[in-house]
Amino acid sequence: MENKDKETIGLKSIIVKYILQWKLFLVVFILSFIPAVLYLTFYPRTYEFMAGVKFQAEKESSMGSFGIGEAAGLMKSFGISAGGGSVSIDDEIAVITSNRMLRMMILDLGLNVLYSKPYSFYNMYHDTPLKLTADTVTMANLNDEYRFTVSFAPGNIKVKAKSRSGFRETFTFASLPAEIKTGSDKFTLDYGEVPLTGKSFKLNIRYVPLNWMAEDLKESIMVEDISVSSNVLEMSCSEHSIERGKDMLNTLIRRYNEDAASYKQIEDNKTMEFVDNRISLIVADLAKVELDIEAYKTKNDMTLPELDVAFYSEVIKELQTSIIEIESQSRLINMLDEYIKDPANKYNVVPPLFTTDGEKGAITKYNEALLERDRILKNSNETNALFKMADNRVESLRSGVFVMIDNARKTMDETLKDLNLIEKQLISKMKTIPEKEREYVNYRRNQEILQGLYLMLLQKREETVFSLSKQTDRARVIEPAYVKKKPLGPRKLYAAIGILILTLVVPVGSLFVKDLFISLKEEYKRTK
Repeated sequence: MENKDKETIGLKSIIVKYILQWKLFLVVFILSFIPAVLYLTFYPRTYEFMAGVKFQAEKESSMGSFGIGEAAGLMKSFGISAGGGSVSIDDEIAVITSNRMLRMMILDLGLNVLYSKPYSFYNMYHDTPLKLTADTVTMANLNDEYRFTVSFAPGNIKVKAKSRSGFRETFTFASLPAEIKTGSDKFTLDYGEVPLTGKSFKLNIRYVPLNWMAEDLKESIMVEDISVSSNVLEMSCSEHSIERGKDMLNTLIRRYNEDAASYKQIEDNKTMEFVDNRISLIVADLAKVELDIEAYKTKNDMTLPELDVAFYSEVIKELQTSIIEIESQSRLINMLDEYIKDPANKYNVVPPLFTTDGEKGAITKYNEALLERDRILKNSNETNALFKMADNRVESLRSGVFVMIDNARKTMDETLKDLNLIEKQLISKMKTIPEKEREYVNYRRNQEILQGLYLMLLQKREETVFSLSKQTDRARVIEPAYVKKKPLGPRKLYAAIGILILTLVVPVGSLFVKDLFISLKEEYKRTK
């Protein structure tokens, strides 16, 4: 109890001592307004921007209505069956926030070139009096950041250039546009969008490589799904310029849709080329079969053979339907086999005749690997390590496609063999059927197989034409970019908290240090 009384008395004495120093607290309180005002005045006003998009899955193809037999399940496992598309939100987020997509957005808006006035915290956007651009080679190979200090006066333009790697040089020009050469890099300085008033001025310019700027923006641009079961994404970013913040989100969405439409158009064009080629071949085969049927009817004096074979049982009909379905699938496999094994198509994507993005079969993976190889080759050369890895992966997947097609052919051949055996056994029991009728059935079967393939290819062709003519945005904008009401900074609350902390910490700390110094001084005198 006595210890508690002593602690209470000690605490009271400390509080009273601090209260007696109220003037010090008041002075610090008044002085703390200076950094608070400086913070509210000079800290760049930062806004938060939001946008919303909904990813749309591709509509299910009507090819599924053909339902070509039991082998459809086998074909589906190989990635060449009909079906509807689906959207993987994680995949779409990875694409829309990829370095490549951000680079395209930065390049459109010119965000990798930062303009500012001397001693200013703000970067200018469209209100720049001068404009700095780089040639295509420099832009593609730039791996260093340059800083330019431009002193502009009519008839005398002085540019000081330096880089992180240590490059330093001063250039003088009498007029614009002017070319600035910094080693192997070339830049062009020209007048901007804002007309000059004839007065002298200074301007600071930073030219940042696209990849570096994309890395910085990737950390500031957030993309999140609103729920697990939803295809809607919310996109947000922070920026000092309202116009630039809106442009960043809107341009990123536009670039994503353009890239998705370009990929879809390439795929549809390949499909059209494949389908048109196969249609021409099937038309020729169908014409030949029809001429054979006409010749066979004339030779055997047949007028209405359908009436002669009316006694075929329902079992025979179903059996022949199954044989036709398997033959159709076998022809389709052979078409794909011929296309893939053609040396001219070695590095062409396999047209996804009955493939959707939602199916992850061997052909779909092979096409993705080919597109990845082509994209790397466009941005580098064949000696690049990434290209060699992509090329090896294509070769490995091509072997897998060959094995898949061979297995499918063997399975269908065995199925067809069993069905033909059953058919032969049934027909052998029908001793009354003339030989010419059985031969006619074979002609008709070939004709129906070709007609079925012809109709399927025609329908696929019409679907592809419709897809090419009706391009819809992959990411439908449901909320264009807008700025939130409350800015992120500067915050008055932060300034108030700073004033409170300085008012308490500085006087208390100074008094504590003063008392500590006095006690140490007295202790020193006693021990001396």
